[in-house]
Amino acid sequence: MNYHISHKTKKIDAEINLPKSKSLSNRALIIKALCSESFTIEDLSSSKDTQLLSKALHSQSSTINVGDSGTAFRFLTSLLSTKSGEFILSGSERMKERPIKDLVNALTALGADIEYLEKEGYPPLKIAGKTIEGGKVSIDASISSQFVSALLLIAPSLKKGLEITLLGNVLSKPYISMTLKMMTYYGVDSQWDGNTICVKKQSYVAKDIQIEGDWSALAFLLEILVLSEEGKLKINGLFEESWQGDYKLLEIFKLLGIESKFQNSSLYVSKRKNSEISKSLDLSLVNYPDLAQAYCCSLVGLSRNATISGLQNLKYKESHRLAALKKELEKLNQKSEYTDSEIKLQNSKIAAPKQNLETHNDHRMAMCLAPFGILFDVKINDVEVVSKSYPTFWEDLKKMGFIVTALSH
Repeated sequence: MNYHISHKTKKIDAEINLPKSKSLSNRALIIKALCSESFTIEDLSSSKDTQLLSKALHSQSSTINVGDSGTAFRFLTSLLSTKSGEFILSGSERMKERPIKDLVNALTALGADIEYLEKEGYPPLKIAGKTIEGGKVSIDASISSQFVSALLLIAPSLKKGLEITLLGNVLSKPYISMTLKMMTYYGVDSQWDGNTICVKKQSYVAKDIQIEGDWSALAFLLEILVLSEEGKLKINGLFEESWQGDYKLLEIFKLLGIESKFQNSSLYVSKRKNSEISKSLDLSLVNYPDLAQAYCCSLVGLSRNATISGLQNLKYKESHRLAALKKELEKLNQKSEYTDSEIKLQNSKIAAPKQNLETHNDHRMAMCLAPFGILFDVKINDVEVVSKSYPTFWEDLKKMGFIVTALSH
């Protein structure tokens, strides 16, 4: 389905219930699968990613397809390696282009039995689950923090526990911290010293949990505020003391004139007319790569020069995100150039695109392009991709005054 998106007033005033965090939900599901006693996960994410993982965990089939869910694929690669039985783990065509070799190498070094069924180093996989001893292992953490989290989640169940040495430039450290904090919540102790993380053999302790809203989803709503003339939002579902690293976005978007405060368990964010924008907008997002597209598109709407770095893993996401950004922003007359790890935005006078914008089968591409509808009319193809993380995104845009109309293909 394709949408036409516009906005009459360029002013925002709404109350939004954020979708629940798929990152927290997916970790809770894996821990529940490893825990000897059951517990309740309240407010589980309704995202497609979480639904795919939940379905896989309850499947009686030995063949599991997780579509385009990278988190589910990586977490299940580790989990199934420790479960009795033989499994075929597969995914979408894009999933078959996303590397899994470093995780597989780490698991096989610990004693796992995993084979590649097609291209070496990539899905699909054949996994012969068995008891794994555990012990010491090294892993390149410069491709995905999810490789590290996938190992950590199974670590307490291994006979010798796990000592992981992180190699390379570690990406998305806050996501590793999130995993360890959730493990602590379920009674598992760990120690992170320098580039080494140690987890001894332990047992997860059953404990009910309430899932927080998704901070990374908030980035696209703050982008809308940045591009608006003025506005305010009341955001429900976030915790002031969050395990999610992407709460850092409040500091990042403060550079772009967004003010925020917690009050009565809700977050209030706002932009005043002629809000002050920071003079220096160059930023490394090595720890927060999921914020890159919303931040970049905010800068485009403000016509600012900037270099955003630390983005070396974006080529491994649902799309090659830097290439996709450049291609779609060119339709708005935005000039940019990118390398493997950064994108440079040049001060450009943007204009309404004459072509439909493409989502590149990437939920975050759809959500970073839609806010331009507050500046001028835009048409976006394949809008259903937002279901991967934010199923109510288009309805929430309507709450903010956007006119969202379906187009015929």
